[in-house]
Amino acid sequence: MFQKNTTKPSRDPAASACISRADLPAWVFAKPEPEAPATTPHDAADATDKLLTRAEAARYLRVCDRTVSRLMRTGQLPAARIGRAVRIRQSDLLDMLNGKPSISAGLSACRE
Repeated sequence: MFQKNTTKPSRDPAASACISRADLPAWVFAKPEPEAPATTPHDAADATDKLLTRAEAARYLRVCDRTVSRLMRTGQLPAARIGRAVRIRQSDLLDMLNGKPSISAGLSACRE
C-alpha cells in the first residue's frame, strides 16, 4: 500500500528552487480566527450558574445526599424541580456557603 521512496534528495540548486505562491494551498494564506474577548464580570456570574444534581452538590460539599436533601427541605439551599429531577445552581450553593440568605420555593414537601 505504501511505497518507500528510495531516491536520495537532489543536491542540484534548481531542485531546491523557491515554491511559488500558486503552488501552495489556500489554507496557507487563511487568516487566523480572532481570539475570544476577555471575560467580563457578568460572564463570571454565568460561569457559576451551572446546574448540579443533588449527588454532585453533596460531593462538592463532601456530605451525604440526605444532608443536601435536608438543606433543600429546610429552605437553606434553594433548588428547582425540572420534571422529576431536582437541580441546584452552583451560585446558590456558593451563596449558602458564604452565609447569604436564600429563598426556596415549594420544595419543602418534595420527597426523593
